[in-house]
Amino acid sequence: MKAIMIHVAENGDELRMEEVPQPDPKADEVMIRTQAIGVNRADLGRRRTVSAGAQEPPRIPGLDVAGVVASVGAHVTNWHPGDPVMALVRGAYAEYAVAPSVLTFRPPVGMSTTDAASLPCVFFTAWYAFQMAELKQGETALIHAAGSGVGMAGIQIAKALGARVLTSAGSDERVERGRQLGAEAGVNYSTANVTEALLRLTDGRGVDMVLDTVGGAIFDATLRALAQGGRVVTVGGHSGQRSQYEDQDLAKKGQWVRRMGVFNEAQADVDQRGWAQMKSWFETGRLRTVVQEVFPWTEAKRVQELLASRGVFGKLVMEVC
Repeated sequence: MKAIMIHVAENGDELRMEEVPQPDPKADEVMIRTQAIGVNRADLGRRRTVSAGAQEPPRIPGLDVAGVVASVGAHVTNWHPGDPVMALVRGAYAEYAVAPSVLTFRPPVGMSTTDAASLPCVFFTAWYAFQMAELKQGETALIHAAGSGVGMAGIQIAKALGARVLTSAGSDERVERGRQLGAEAGVNYSTANVTEALLRLTDGRGVDMVLDTVGGAIFDATLRALAQGGRVVTVGGHSGQRSQYEDQDLAKKGQWVRRMGVFNEAQADVDQRGWAQMKSWFETGRLRTVVQEVFPWTEAKRVQELLASRGVFGKLVMEVC
């Protein structure tokens, strides 16, 4: 099969279309014929799998696919060849991808394959972050980075859960688009004092829950505007490392900061209850995805460069053709 491999080098990473062996599904896995690939910022990361100084082997990037079932493992009874699916995978940039059955999902009725490919990583990340934080109706949730995939999803899910939603972004335009998705108000973190703005928007009380994909100085400013009993769930962190904080100091105020990985959380949801709720919201119009543009997968390098430029609102998707 054809796949796009990332070759890691000190003078710059390179994406190459290559012929690689087609995977075989294990007993609890589904093999998917890929029709569309959702692109995420995680695809740009230089995750090391070998010790420092050793040559990193080439690998297939990508976490989101949508397509049809090609074959299933011996223990899989709920999927059959030809079924339309979307999935969380390790290695999406390929004509075929395998996923555990528990990470394979039926797309919302009537949704296009390209839209379905944009969903898994970002919507599941937001959903399980809110479950981890036990977000309650009426609480104030701050969703950083309205223009990111997770931000776009998080604003809508938090509102559907009954929270008061605030957001942030690096421009007034992106803040306004976050408001159009359901946020009550937002902060331009390029121009505003984030701590002061959040305290003003909450009448000095602070925010109850934060979904942080940004990190850096914005994370620090957010901690200073966290309410008594406030919770911060972190994923990614594209503006720099988060500062060191003392868990004991946070605990005195009933606060905590936790990091979340979407694969672990989704695999633990063996009955797919999270997706059952979100799927119904998609089908009734309470949730929608935002796909800025669709490209052929032969333009993967251009797509990744566009995503890295921070000129994207929502998601980019590639079609396999």
